[in-house]
Amino acid sequence: MSRTKEALRAAKRLLKKKKGKLKQIDLATCEMDVPHWMTRAYKNNRYVVTICDNALMTNGVIAVRAMVQRHDDRPIPRHWHEMQLIKNELFGDEATAIEYYPAASELIDNANVYWLWVLPAGVLPTPWIKKTVISNEP
Repeated sequence: MSRTKEALRAAKRLLKKKKGKLKQIDLATCEMDVPHWMTRAYKNNRYVVTICDNALMTNGVIAVRAMVQRHDDRPIPRHWHEMQLIKNELFGDEATAIEYYPAASELIDNANVYWLWVLPAGVLPTPWIKKTVISNEP
């Protein structure tokens, strides 16, 4: 999504403010172009998150697909941490989401856009990690 110089200046001003909570955008009255797949969207002074609530995966499972982009189109600093915060705020602390890293032959990487796929509970096998307490005792 290419932005005008004026829009980039406005984004720079927004980014100087303290990060606020994501607020839902009214798609019927918003100024942005709404893709046919978008079912809802959110924004704060850092990011725009556009969501498809019924993304069909190749295994037949319906997932939620969320596209995250900074207002100034730059990369997201501390990317993993920020995506985790966005996931928690919009979908809940206990939701499981993944980022998809495709085969090189399927790669499309022409913008600083990040995608989260929020999966129904139990769909994605997750590693079992035993939490242990490390002590200084011999």
